[in-house]
Amino acid sequence: MNLTLALVFSLLSGIVIMFGGWVFTFRKNWDRKYLDFFIALGAGYILAVALLDMIPAAGDTMYVTMLMVAAGYLTVHLFEHVFTSHFHFGEETHEHLVSRLVSTSALIGLMVHNFFSGVAIASGMMGGVKLGGTVFIGTVLHKLPEGFTITSIMFASHHRRNLGLLATVLLAVSSVLGTLVVYGLETEALPVKNVALALSAGTFIHVSTTDLIPRVNDSEWRWMPLVVFLGVVLFLVSSALIHH
Repeated sequence: MNLTLALVFSLLSGIVIMFGGWVFTFRKNWDRKYLDFFIALGAGYILAVALLDMIPAAGDTMYVTMLMVAAGYLTVHLFEHVFTSHFHFGEETHEHLVSRLVSTSALIGLMVHNFFSGVAIASGMMGGVKLGGTVFIGTVLHKLPEGFTITSIMFASHHRRNLGLLATVLLAVSSVLGTLVVYGLETEALPVKNVALALSAGTFIHVSTTDLIPRVNDSEWRWMPLVVFLGVVLFLVSSALIHH
């Protein structure tokens, strides 16, 4: 019974993600200013997710956690700036606002994040339906902006809306998979969790600070960098609602 309800909760949270992506694709043409706005909002949001959510949840041994965060950051740096010769952000992407590697990193990071959202829902359900329902409500509060964020980043990278919608489906599947893994192992303690969260946090920090925010700072609209703060506030508000 709890497994079925946990899967329903995970599936519903995935639907909310897809709805967030649909909101972005509903409009056929987006002005460059709006795309910059969404990128700035996403940059602030995923930076806050990494620093205030994923890293604190990654374990008690701070040195090991930060080592994994650094590894995640440097892995993205390696593929972007070492393996890709003469890569300069914003030049070789031509008509694309962000690189495809950036969108892939963001997608992988959010998939890991949503996998452990499914883990959280399942773990909550193991503590009872009331606790599971509370965790579910809190989880859903993050999902709408996540769907909007990944779709906007994918579109800015590929200029194809269908890839953005596909990305939201992958995030939804990741959440359900996380729930299934927890119940399959019949334990709340997954050794891979801390490492995966820390590595993913590192990729988030790179995507936000090295790739997206510089793009925002170069925007022709001088007020655009302030939107990064709005993305952080969006995360803080949703987190506050969760804790209360």
